[in-house]
Amino acid sequence: MVVEHEPSRGGIGLWSRKSIALQVFGVVALAALGAGLLTYLASMPSLRARIDLTAVGKNTLDETLGGLIDALPDKVTVDVFFRPVDAPLTRVGAEAQSRMAELLFVARNQFPAKLRVVEHDLSDVSKVAIRMRELGIEEDNVVVLTRNDDKVVLRLLRDIARVDPGNPALHVEPSLESFRGEEAMGNALLRLSIDEQPRIAFTVGHGERDLYDVEKSLNLGRLRAALVSDGFFTDRWDSTQTPEIPAETRVLAIVDPSQPFTPGEVERIVKFVESGGRLLVATSTHAAAFGVAGSAEELLARFGIQTAAGFVAMPVPDGFGGWRTGLEQCGTIVVAGSNLELRHPITESLARSEARVGLPNARAFAALGAKPKNSVLIDLLRSPELAWRDLPTQGGRGDWKFDSRLEEAGPFALAMALAFPPAGSELDQPDTNAERKAARVVALGSPDALSNDALARNRDFALNTFNWLAQRDRRLVIRPRAFERRVLDVRNSTALTRLNVVAWGVLPGSFALLGFLIALRRRR
Repeated sequence: MVVEHEPSRGGIGLWSRKSIALQVFGVVALAALGAGLLTYLASMPSLRARIDLTAVGKNTLDETLGGLIDALPDKVTVDVFFRPVDAPLTRVGAEAQSRMAELLFVARNQFPAKLRVVEHDLSDVSKVAIRMRELGIEEDNVVVLTRNDDKVVLRLLRDIARVDPGNPALHVEPSLESFRGEEAMGNALLRLSIDEQPRIAFTVGHGERDLYDVEKSLNLGRLRAALVSDGFFTDRWDSTQTPEIPAETRVLAIVDPSQPFTPGEVERIVKFVESGGRLLVATSTHAAAFGVAGSAEELLARFGIQTAAGFVAMPVPDGFGGWRTGLEQCGTIVVAGSNLELRHPITESLARSEARVGLPNARAFAALGAKPKNSVLIDLLRSPELAWRDLPTQGGRGDWKFDSRLEEAGPFALAMALAFPPAGSELDQPDTNAERKAARVVALGSPDALSNDALARNRDFALNTFNWLAQRDRRLVIRPRAFERRVLDVRNSTALTRLNVVAWGVLPGSFALLGFLIALRRRR
């Protein structure tokens, strides 16, 4: 019997199709595995090679800043809250924002294991509001660096960039004087890398301002919140509960006492400072407590700072080109410009950024002859020349009217900073690089300047003051990077000739040679 087979139709059998499918699947799996392995290897900083081919090193961080980031103990989160700046600084603000964004992009790519950068879209109001509430900030155009529970806020046109405001009368537009993003970021990371919370103790038991109340205008709740956000630990010292000042106290703060300190308390405070402690004294606004034995003013006199009676006042404009006196507003002094001391760390950044410090009900200071040995006393804030010292009347308050026969004309020192070596310390140390412990005192004539109402304006001054007292005023100095346009000088060099040779000779010749080689290979 002959069995005839149906002729083959050229199809592929079932097992053949399965074999091909398995091969394809295997190739795809191997490709995916290879891609995943390459991605993993690329994410490892130790296996990553970076080459910066820009002329000014634009894609590489400053060596000092890079070393600081590389030495961070753990990852730092950088939250960016940028929106267009109001006129007339819109263009300058956009330039500063762009350069900061470029800096953060380079830093994140160079150190992905150390930095996490989050650029927030401020049009998403609800999401941004939640994050800002978590960080405890209320303003935009800031960069916030956080590590664990520590936080540093950098403001765009104060910390990150310095702006020349221009002159509208001469049609000179504002310009970016210098970009300080790398320096500001380095100082912020330096502060975050220090695992400590300096303790500030506020005295209580003498009628001082409430440290925890955020509602009443004259209390200090918002100041405390700002200090905690800046990495401080705040506490209160009640000598009736703890006679001695706690040993871990870095700064002791006395704000507007209405009752005198006991002789024992005064001696403990003086001993604390003379042994290298730090003291802030915001003098009393209470007439009955001013200058009496054990008062804040007598305490300042122990360190060579004299507090004058009365409150500093100045006339206010009346809207018609004149000046008015006799108003309560005369008792608020606004310090700005040259009246901010440019040579001191507390006020240097404020003066450069053209900030203003408001001082309601401020007393004036002067230097006494009996200062601590080898001390340095500097005026931080000075009143305008139009100011006068308004003496109290029978009711304890002044009339806000200048009496040239009895009252002194300005200007006056409204805040002073004192530094001197502790008792028994050696001034001539063989190791000049060793950080010396120095006693520091700040006298502030207006406790109202630290109050809830005034803190929005005076926040930077207040934080600068406590940071200097706590000796957290260390700063990295990073020279601003050159930011220049790279152009060909076709008029005074041979650059145009070389460019023509490359464009009309080298490139076409290379392509012709490549085509000839391909054609020759195909003929074979």
